[in-house]
Amino acid sequence: MHRGFLVVAGALVVVIAFAPFAFAGGGKETPEPTTLAIASTPANPSQGDYKAGADAFGKKAGFPVVDVLVKGLPDIVAEVARMGGNVVFFIDPSQDSDDAAIVQILEQDGVYFVTWGAKPVDLKVWSYPHWVAHISFDAVAAGYSAATELFKAFATPHQGKILAIQGPAAAVRSTESFQGLQKALSENTGVQLVQSVSGDWGRISAYNETRGLLATHPEIDGIWCANDEMALGAIQALKEAGLAGKVMVSGIDGAPEMLQAVKAGTAAATVMNDAKYRAGLGLAMSIAAKQGRLDVAAQPHTYRQFDITDVSVTKANIDQVIRDYVESTPDYDFSDFYARWSAAIP
Repeated sequence: MHRGFLVVAGALVVVIAFAPFAFAGGGKETPEPTTLAIASTPANPSQGDYKAGADAFGKKAGFPVVDVLVKGLPDIVAEVARMGGNVVFFIDPSQDSDDAAIVQILEQDGVYFVTWGAKPVDLKVWSYPHWVAHISFDAVAAGYSAATELFKAFATPHQGKILAIQGPAAAVRSTESFQGLQKALSENTGVQLVQSVSGDWGRISAYNETRGLLATHPEIDGIWCANDEMALGAIQALKEAGLAGKVMVSGIDGAPEMLQAVKAGTAAATVMNDAKYRAGLGLAMSIAAKQGRLDVAAQPHTYRQFDITDVSVTKANIDQVIRDYVESTPDYDFSDFYARWSAAIP
C-alpha cells in the first residue's frame, strides 16, 4: 500500500534540516541549510519506519530532526515556497497517478526528489532533471525467495505439493511475485503446484480459500502467499484444521504478526519490506544530487528507475531480524546508492 502527500490531506512530513557550517572565511555565513523531508500519509503502515529511517540518516550525517508536520498539498507547496526551493524529498505516493502531480510541482521549483513504489509506465524519470530516481520493491525476487525458503522447510526439503494464494489478477505486484514462485518451481522439480487462487490481498479471503482448498487437497506440504495478510489467513485455517506447523506457509511484507509466526514455526518465511532503508536511501540520493555529489544526468537509465531487494526472514535469522530491524535500526551504509540494486524498471 502506498500513500502520498500530494493528493491526500493529512500527509506525514518528517523534516530534517541540514545545519549550516557556521561561518565561512571572513565572517560570511554560509547559505541557509537545506531541508530534507519524507512524505507519506498517516494511514501508511510504513510511516513509523520511514520516520525512523529519516532519523537514522540525519543522525548518521550529523544533522538533527527539527520537526514532524501533518500537512496537505497546499501546506507542502507553501513549505517549498518558504524554503525558496531549498528542500529535497523522499516520497511514497499513494498510487501511480500521483507521480505526475509530484513531478510538476517539484520540477518547477527545482527541488530534487526520489519516489518509491508506484509509477506510470510512460512517465520516465530520466525525462526530468530533478527527479533523481524512482525505486521499487523487487516483487519477483521476493516471490522467489519466499518460495525457495518454503521448499526448504518441508519435511522432505524440496519435495512436496503446494497451494498458491495470489493477489488480484490485475495487480502488478501479484503478477511479479508469482513469476518469482514460478522461477523457484522451475528450479525445484520435486515441488508441485496443485492449485492457485486469488485471495484478493485479504486475510479473510485467504482464510476462506484455504479452508476450501484443504478439503480438495488434504495432502499438501506448503502454501505460498503473495502477501503476509493472506499468509496469516491461511495459517488461521491451518490451525483450525490441526495442520499449523505441519503445512508450512510463506508470505511477503514482514508484517509484525508474520514475524511472530516465523518465530513460532507456523510460517517458513516472509520478505520484510525495509522501509527504514528506503527513506534513508531516498534522502541520501536527493541531498547528494542537490549538493552536486551525484550527477543525476550522468546516471544510466538503469540507475534512475530500479528495484531493490529487501530482507528475507526465516527461522534461521528471525531473532536477528527482530533485534536489528524491529527493536532498533541497522547502521546502514548509504555510501553506495546501488548496493541493493536488483533490476532496472523499463
